[in-house]
Amino acid sequence: MQSFYVHSKGWVVLRAKSAMHANALATSMKRACNNSCIGYSQSDRYGVVKEGTGTTKKCNADCSSLVRQCVKEATGKDPGDFNTASEASAIMATGLFDKTVYSSSTKLYTGDILVTKTKGHTVIVVSGSGRGTDTPTGNPFIIPTILLKKGSRGEGVKWLQYELNEEIEKGRLKGKIAEKLVVDGDFGNKTLAALKAFQKAVNIEVDGVAGPVTRSKLKG
Repeated sequence: MQSFYVHSKGWVVLRAKSAMHANALATSMKRACNNSCIGYSQSDRYGVVKEGTGTTKKCNADCSSLVRQCVKEATGKDPGDFNTASEASAIMATGLFDKTVYSSSTKLYTGDILVTKTKGHTVIVVSGSGRGTDTPTGNPFIIPTILLKKGSRGEGVKWLQYELNEEIEKGRLKGKIAEKLVVDGDFGNKTLAALKAFQKAVNIEVDGVAGPVTRSKLKG
């Protein structure tokens, strides 16, 4: 994931008519971006369409096949195979989206699909203006139910790292932790330092262990 930029070929904006679909699009794309099992290949691009964005099996995608899978997961409707040249037509044919051309005055919303005006690239806005009160937290990982500490591994650690990154991004750790964590599911020294800084910032026991109290504060 990266900050928004204006592509040299210009963007077309495909906006889901449903706020629920828009929010689900962003969640699927975040899940895919944080999934180390998904690689990149144009010649082997359909793996993600078969396995899904939450796959635990190694597979590949390119930008357009990944957007296709996100649309499938978010709306329950497969727009069919397309590349960036035919993407706008294929997605609009679902009847679930509106289309506009991006300009400097265009307000981008979470879940907006951007595709270049001519064959090139496509992305999904994962953090834009809100579409409604049903906006999800955005964390694509499962909330852990066990204690997490240095040496822990897995999906729960990814949830923790994601939440700590949200705190870092918003400057809530009082400048002590500036560099965001790699969401890799491995509870190492950097995750430990960020967790302790968070616990200190919210005035709970600084023990470097993510238990029910710490999880509640992170969710809050």
